[in-house]
Amino acid sequence: HTAQILGHNHPKVIEVVQRQIQRGVALGAPVGVETELAELLCQRVASLDKVRFCNSGTEATLHAIRLARGFTGRPKIAKFEGGYHGSHDVVEVSVAPPIDEAGPEDAPHSIATTGGLSVNAPGEVVVLPYDNEQAVERLIEQHRAELACVILDPKAGIVSIRPQFVQAVRAITKKHDVPMILDEIVGFRVGSGGLQEHYGIQPDLTTFGKIVGGGFPAGAFGGRADMMNLFDNSGPPTGMSQSGTFSAHAVAMAAGLATLEQMTPQAYAHLNGLGKQLRDGLTELFAKEGVAAQVVMLGSVFSIYFSDMPVTNYRALAQVKGDPDNRVFFALLARGYYLAHGLGMNALSLPMQPDDIDGLVEAVGQSL
Repeated sequence: HTAQILGHNHPKVIEVVQRQIQRGVALGAPVGVETELAELLCQRVASLDKVRFCNSGTEATLHAIRLARGFTGRPKIAKFEGGYHGSHDVVEVSVAPPIDEAGPEDAPHSIATTGGLSVNAPGEVVVLPYDNEQAVERLIEQHRAELACVILDPKAGIVSIRPQFVQAVRAITKKHDVPMILDEIVGFRVGSGGLQEHYGIQPDLTTFGKIVGGGFPAGAFGGRADMMNLFDNSGPPTGMSQSGTFSAHAVAMAAGLATLEQMTPQAYAHLNGLGKQLRDGLTELFAKEGVAAQVVMLGSVFSIYFSDMPVTNYRALAQVKGDPDNRVFFALLARGYYLAHGLGMNALSLPMQPDDIDGLVEAVGQSL
């Protein structure tokens, strides 16, 4: 699920984890390594003034949204149809709505994704469409007085999102004074400065997970100092708090720091180069075989869709038929290649080499 960018059992990660286990595990107080990881994140990501840690991407988005509500005093959030931000109530809305219930494409309905949500959850969410700047502007302007934030998951390697669209969302949120949260939980692996550097934007808050724990459970969120200061309990009470027994867990922090330290500019260049090689190889294969299929790739995260229709938003993705994906998944598994079920959101890792990519392309051809 994109959490092991260095592959399994990287020697440096194992070394620091073993050392930290000897020093202590759940210590309930700062030990230093969390400060090092926070400093590294703030150095690499230009929009981060301050960072706080939690235990997962779900917790990161939960706390970031709560912070935005406390900062603005507004009750609702806006999220994108098909965007996934974890498993708390307010974001488990319109993640995968049935198309016949989803409403107009330029004004999607807010639909609970799973049973058991608070009955109020759908009413707290304004649902925005991907790939439609005009609709996003209209809906945000319409609801600006009640929106605490807009949270955007750019669907890295899952949906083909135009950079201009991400930049437009940032401009619209600034124009209407609505804080923007950028969900980098999957996409942070695209480069040292993350998706926001890739797209050339600076969000108000950013959420992280996956690789920041080096394979251990960890999440993080950070951004503007004036917002993050509401969670600072070293001064006068602010009425806001964020805590957790295992937040900034020493072992996860050590593993995350060791992982990010291995991700040098050369490492990103190697990994993203493998992604380009795979995209080009599969695109050539599909053309040669006359197969209606496409690869969505961003950095080292990719999805394969058996469709000739561009996958630029949730509704296009929902129309992709799954049967060929399932057959190819099992055919690849039999050949020693383990992709995600449904062939969506697969991740390459740093130890892979060009020969591994050639082997995967060949295996896809055999599977077809």
